[in-house]
Amino acid sequence: MDNLNLMDKIKKSIKDEKQVHTSEFIIAIIVNLIFLYIFNNLLNWHINFITTNFQNVLPIINLALGFTIIVNILYIIYHPKWLRDSLQIIINILGFLVIYSLYTVFPFTFNQILITYGLKFVLIVLMIGVIVATVYLILTLITRLTMK
Repeated sequence: MDNLNLMDKIKKSIKDEKQVHTSEFIIAIIVNLIFLYIFNNLLNWHINFITTNFQNVLPIINLALGFTIIVNILYIIYHPKWLRDSLQIIINILGFLVIYSLYTVFPFTFNQILITYGLKFVLIVLMIGVIVATVYLILTLITRLTMK
């Protein structure tokens, strides 16, 4: 087994990338529109563990989903890999802000403290995951732009 450094692994993954299809962007738009509808109606459905504080995180959720929808519409027309990497970095940052807002506002109430701590732990893990994925994307973008 050869020991490839991180940059070599990134270069290899760039070369092995699959081609994307327009249908993937259309599906992403539809799924994000469904999420937009769900998140904007959660408080109307009176779900017992979601508090009214959810309205405080709704603007960042709407911004993230709206931006993702706009990006996928753009991808239908124009989607070079460098642009997808660049915009995915922004999407990741917005995703991080959504998770961070959910963590700090925590618009949920549970009867068992273990569930509360478990969900907060999951949110922390997700924030770490988004940071790692974003750093990887930045390295991929830099590698892609400097490769011959």
